[in-house]
Formats: sequence, C-alpha cells, structure tokens
Amino acid sequence: MTLKRFFFFSILFLHLILMASDGFAEINNSDSDEQTEHKWALALFNGLYAARTLGETTFNIPGNFESNYIHGIALSRELRRTETHFSLELEGMFAKHHGKHKTGYQNYEEFVLAIFLRYHTFPWDHIIDTSFAIGEGLSLTSETPERESQRNDSESQPLLNYLAIELAFTIPKYPKASIVYRIHHRSGVFGLFGGVKGASDFYMLGLRYNF
Repeated sequence: MTLKRFFFFSILFLHLILMASDGFAEINNSDSDEQTEHKWALALFNGLYAARTLGETTFNIPGNFESNYIHGIALSRELRRTETHFSLELEGMFAKHHGKHKTGYQNYEEFVLAIFLRYHTFPWDHIIDTSFAIGEGLSLTSETPERESQRNDSESQPLLNYLAIELAFTIPKYPKASIVYRIHHRSGVFGLFGGVKGASDFYMLGLRYNF
C-alpha cells in the first residue's frame, strides 16, 4: 500500500467513526442519567499471535504462541443500551503488527471497524463487574499478512472479515477503568472474501477508560 493510499484509508476510517457516532448520538434520550454517562471509551491493547483455529484459540488456552505481535488503540461509543442486560457499541481500531513469520519478518498496519453486542449482567458483578461482548466488522491491513497465507497454504488479502470475542473486568470502586481480554480474529469467512479461507488469531490484553 502506498503512502497516499494509506493516508486516504486513515482519513476515511476516522470519518466513518465520527459519522456513525453522531448519527446515533440521540438514540438514548429516554435512558437514565447513569446509563447516558461515559458512552465513549478508549482502549490500549497488546497481543500475541496464536497459530490455531478460532475454536482452539477460544476454548483451549493458551495455545501455540509465535513471535508475532500486535499493538492497538481503539475508540468506541455506546450506541444503545436496553433496560436490562445488553448494549450495542461501535468501535474503530488502529493496530500495528510486527514480528517473524516462517520465512522472514513483516511490519504492517491494520484498521478495524466493528459493531459489538455486549452482555452486562453477571451474579458476581458486585465483586468485579464483568461484561462479555462479540464484535463483527471489517479489517483492512496496509499489506497482505504473510503469516495468514503461510498458515493455510493459500492466498490472503488486506480486506477480510473481523470477529472479536471479549471479556471486560471492572472493579466497582473504579467504574471508568476496565481490564480487557480479547480474541482478535481475521478471516475470509469460508471464501466469502475473495476466496480466502484462512484466518489469523491473536490473544490481546488491554486497558479501557470510559469517558
């Protein structure tokens, strides 16, 4: 990806986030004051590549780690919250990838735009407030990730589907700050994206601040 195209996608990415957030800004006028506060959140992530399928990455931790890293910053906004257990969020992420693959090294950037459905109610929330979220969207990289092609002995491409599985933990005394665990998954959805059938998975840990 040339510098000009990279700059274009960066501006487009930020523009889409701001447009979508403004469009939903008035959706919760009937909510309580507590629900309408702190709708924005900023998160910092660090992660490590796992050479496994999504199912193995999710249910059989820790996995086969490699020296392939991701560092990300994510801005999100709550769009709507029900009166009971669920909320809907929009998130944009910028991430930097670097590290080894089978035949060398690679450094590239990734842009993610995703919608998250979050479940908030767990019986131990008075001890540690917990939420579980699933995110679905699009992932665009500044160049084709070589490790994705090597993993599945097939071609990959910059634009793929994005899927996230997340747990967030908050101490009730400090409600604005959360520790976040996330699985960061890119795939072609069984060939739906350009015939790509492969995927990549990262374990990520982060710190999120709500404002």
